[in-house]
Amino acid sequence: MNNLANDVPPPQGRNVRWRADLPVTVARVRYLADLAVALVQLGRPSRVLVGENGGAALTLGACHRVVVVVVIRDGAGWSYLWDGSQRYPAGAGAEGLLRAATALEAAAR
Repeated sequence: MNNLANDVPPPQGRNVRWRADLPVTVARVRYLADLAVALVQLGRPSRVLVGENGGAALTLGACHRVVVVVVIRDGAGWSYLWDGSQRYPAGAGAEGLLRAATALEAAAR
């Protein structure tokens, strides 16, 4: 399972690696950076990781685990997803961003 959008079909051939569409990667990184800044406001550091294939994730360290957040397409918009089921709208304004950051911070305790 991966959390990357399936907009771009996987390439054909033996040694060809799949890559996310550049605008998709840019959108994901932007939303994850917004979430990282909101977490800083709550006093929690995090890391945004971008893989060579364009996959992006935010990691938040917890006492006994690391919570990984990805951005997925959700209908016509985007959502933050972590723990496989925790979903909050991305790009929902300052209040929505703070709500997502607060929920993520609570999940990481």
